[in-house]
Amino acid sequence: MTDSGTGHAELPGSAEPPPWREVFAGARGRLTAGLLMLEAVAAMEALVVATILPAVRADLGDVQLYGWAFSAYTLAAFGTIPLSGRAVDRYGARRPLAAMLGLYAVGLLIAASAPSMPVLILGRFIQGTGAGGLYSVSIGAVANTYPDRLRPRVLALMASMWILPGLFGPPLGALLAVTVGWRWAFVVPLPALFAASILVFPPLGATKAQPDEVAALPVRWPLQLMVGVGMALSGLTDPSAWTPVLIVAGVAVGIPALVKIVPAGTLRARRGIPAAAAAAFLLSSTFGAADGFLPLMLTGVRRVSIGRAGLVVTVGAFAWAAGSWWQSRRAGSWPATRLVALGASLIAFGTIVVGIGVNDAVPVLAVYAGWLVAAFGMGIAFPTIPFAVMHEVGERRGSTEVSSTMLMDVLGWGVGAGLGGSCIALAHAAGKSLTFGIVGAFTIAVLTALTLLSISPRLPSGRS
Repeated sequence: MTDSGTGHAELPGSAEPPPWREVFAGARGRLTAGLLMLEAVAAMEALVVATILPAVRADLGDVQLYGWAFSAYTLAAFGTIPLSGRAVDRYGARRPLAAMLGLYAVGLLIAASAPSMPVLILGRFIQGTGAGGLYSVSIGAVANTYPDRLRPRVLALMASMWILPGLFGPPLGALLAVTVGWRWAFVVPLPALFAASILVFPPLGATKAQPDEVAALPVRWPLQLMVGVGMALSGLTDPSAWTPVLIVAGVAVGIPALVKIVPAGTLRARRGIPAAAAAAFLLSSTFGAADGFLPLMLTGVRRVSIGRAGLVVTVGAFAWAAGSWWQSRRAGSWPATRLVALGASLIAFGTIVVGIGVNDAVPVLAVYAGWLVAAFGMGIAFPTIPFAVMHEVGERRGSTEVSSTMLMDVLGWGVGAGLGGSCIALAHAAGKSLTFGIVGAFTIAVLTALTLLSISPRLPSGRS
């Protein structure tokens, strides 16, 4: 088969990784640049907003709604990821991308002009609706427009787009907050979104629509999933007398909707694409249960300064990108089962080292080293799962299947972070030390990583 973008013969399953220049050749180069710009904008905006939200709270008040500025964004993505993935397969990528860019921009403008915290949360919800769709459309474009041999390279480049935002996002947010004001943090991304759209729209015209291959998804199920997840996460993150009721009700509402959206057999990790979707959930749950609480452990338990604790975020960003680049060289010769097993093993080992670091007798440097290992493992496993799904489905319903995997990925982040936060909150409520709660969060992360390791042989191989 010939790769029409470069004129080179395509060798499925070739062990030799393609040169990086191929992903930037011809019209494909514009698409690659646009997708990378969209990923960088999303990364920078996420980190900047996390930095400026204390200033938003000081200006708008309603501290009790603070957490919903994050939760509304994530919950909205649950609805649009599966819908936009199917839309790409049914109508091509252009129309869904235009709709999602429009929603994202409208959400930014509402947040920038918000007179109160509820209005800001509304803006974040609309922004999250667009962001979930952009994520799905971008990965769908990789599935539908790049040959199999180039996909690992593109996914690795997309992972690398989080490095510079990890370095400069928080300082930029702080600078905006103390100078021109936090509202500009929601305005600055708009020109970059416009530039990215100019790059990606022309080459996306070649994306084939497959209306007869894709079953319609009633809007009811994504909305029901959104409500169920919101109830369950509310119970996990804010323990009270209502916690058991919220969790049980959330599961009762969310699980039937989830079953309607994801591939049949996902909850049992059935061999093939269902196992890949389950693996995406476990992988993100693992990292989510530890990632957000590592700086808290360094500052609250090991008494490290905020500046030094923040370095762990930078270490993680670089290690994740390095793992993705390493994976992109092995994806043609190593089966996905082996790569995911390696990634899960590294995450489990690195997290155990980090957990041991709560002991003052362990050098703080060991915590950074452990997280470097865990993040490198995440960089290996994270792009491998969608790549294996793309390879398995070929050109038929690629965006639909990959979007289901991505939905489980986003769900995993929320559940992992919710379980980790619940450990912290329950330890506090029981009069236990912060160390006790953090060890609980890291234990959940290790157990989830080991579960991922156990199901990794069921994944599609990702090879011809």
